[in-house]
Amino acid sequence: MANRMTQLRKIAASEMSKDDFSSGVLSSLSWQRLARCSLLMTALSLTLSGCLLGPDYQRPELALPARYNAPEPSVTPVASASGAAQASVNAQWWTLFGDATLNQLVQAASQDNADIQIALARIRMTEALAVQAGAALYPTLNLTASGTRATSGPSVSVTGVGVQANTSQVGLLTSYELDVWGRVRRNIESATAVASASQYEKDSVSLTVAALVSNLYLRLRSLDAQMAVLKDSVRTRTESVKVAEAKLQGGLVSPIDVNQGKAALAASQASLSEVTRQRAIAQNQLGVLTGKLDLMIPAGDVRQLPSPPLPPEGLPSTIVESRPDVNRAEQDLIAANARVGVATAGLFPTFSLVGLFGAQSVAFSSFLTSQSSVWSAGIGLLQPVFSGGLLQGRLDYAKAQQQEALGGYVKVVRNAFGEVSDALVSVQQTLQTEQYLQQQVQASTKAQELAALRYAAGYVDFLNVLESQRVANEANLAFVINRSARLQASVDLFKALGGGWVIRP
Repeated sequence: MANRMTQLRKIAASEMSKDDFSSGVLSSLSWQRLARCSLLMTALSLTLSGCLLGPDYQRPELALPARYNAPEPSVTPVASASGAAQASVNAQWWTLFGDATLNQLVQAASQDNADIQIALARIRMTEALAVQAGAALYPTLNLTASGTRATSGPSVSVTGVGVQANTSQVGLLTSYELDVWGRVRRNIESATAVASASQYEKDSVSLTVAALVSNLYLRLRSLDAQMAVLKDSVRTRTESVKVAEAKLQGGLVSPIDVNQGKAALAASQASLSEVTRQRAIAQNQLGVLTGKLDLMIPAGDVRQLPSPPLPPEGLPSTIVESRPDVNRAEQDLIAANARVGVATAGLFPTFSLVGLFGAQSVAFSSFLTSQSSVWSAGIGLLQPVFSGGLLQGRLDYAKAQQQEALGGYVKVVRNAFGEVSDALVSVQQTLQTEQYLQQQVQASTKAQELAALRYAAGYVDFLNVLESQRVANEANLAFVINRSARLQASVDLFKALGGGWVIRP
């Protein structure tokens, strides 16, 4: 390579040393020679740019189980499918809940959420840095111009007379670094990976915001259902107090029954007030996430929301590759890997091509004529000799960054696998729990009705009524809370997988 470079430099120098300018304009022969010089410089650049130092990126191989293992549910799933290859990602997974209000909230958050706006700005920043890195592949061209006027006194003049001289200069100055060792290309590779990582970061933020909105909305609907349960409890306990007061007036019971009934009624009313407070806070939080600070959501019921389908059995572990945080961690690793090449290239000499074409004259009348034409071309070399360990330190630092990025990638992938496994367990077990709670609600409601009738008829005391009401109230609240937990577990599963899934025939 060194011999070839020397030959090309000699040929280029011999061609560019000939002066074929006439009347300020290059002759056709000069243009041909200048073109040949350009071709020679291009050939020189290509000859020297064949090396690419530093390690080429290879995706790390992680020892993950082939499938996700989760306990088999003892109830029939809402929807199932066989064949892991049938699972894929659905970007709009929240639509599986079939709620128009939720769809509107997620859409509003995707447009007005502050965190998403920050992520979009970071994308533009990293893309601009990638453009800056790519600019090093092209030569720079700058216009330079100057004009000076110098005066010398009689004492420094040969003739003993003061002299005034004007000098004017204008030209185009170009320079180009030959990417001999791949420093520029590795830098572009790193900047491109950083830009891609920022895009995945934005996708991760969007996924997180959608999950936050969905979980918060489901919590709000759970609080709506709890309020309905507590209002029903207030109603039944109010009726029980009226019955106890009527029996007290008839001398059939003591004042203890009335006071116990009022105490239970006050407890239900206090719980209703607390749940109302929590719902207002949840609504305000949704307003912050969606950018609608005056958001008002009508009352609803989590029990009326449909349950999304379950994923197919034998879900492959590779599905976590759809997660944006996993992709972002890999892009960070690619960028760190490329920076090792940049630091390695810094240990080797730098070759640069420089050139100047323009005009220079001491008299403005002869400016831009053939006699004032000036041009130059050359190649430069910069070889680090002693830097006190600076360059080696940069290389060691880049290698350490690469190992840090590798550890981060492994951590993100393992955490992703664990989050999917946890979400699968939560979805299946809350589904099973719901079946038992449904039976408890039916039995406790029937017991409450019977206790109220038997108390009115005088067959049981008031403690039986209060106990049956307490059990029924707790059963209904537990069912509502579990239904909310089941739906939120589905949201967590969607997020853990990087989105929902589509069942393909």
